[in-house]
Amino acid sequence: MAVNPVSMAALVLIYLAATLIIGYIGYKKTKNAEDYLVAGRDSHPVIIAFSYGATFISTSAIIGFGGSAATMGMGLIWLTVLNIGLGILLAFVLFGKKTREIGQRFPQSPFRT
Repeated sequence: MAVNPVSMAALVLIYLAATLIIGYIGYKKTKNAEDYLVAGRDSHPVIIAFSYGATFISTSAIIGFGGSAATMGMGLIWLTVLNIGLGILLAFVLFGKKTREIGQRFPQSPFRT
């Protein structure tokens, strides 16, 4: 099935417009360094959990877990199952509460204006 170039161009333009609009809204809401770095400490816990999970997955997939799995002869499906299934479970269950506690102990940003 051939891709229609006009449809593809329209989709790319819609994507770019949405990205620019979201970026502009974020720019207008950012007043200081704390807003930029930690979303003004006003993020929903689910958003923080997804961010934590995405960071864990990308870090463990890029740094070491893939290489370790390959040296043990594991296939891609086992890498995925262990990384997402076991890795996320361990990260959230064992380290999630402690990570939140540590984050709450940090003082407010000295960069506040």
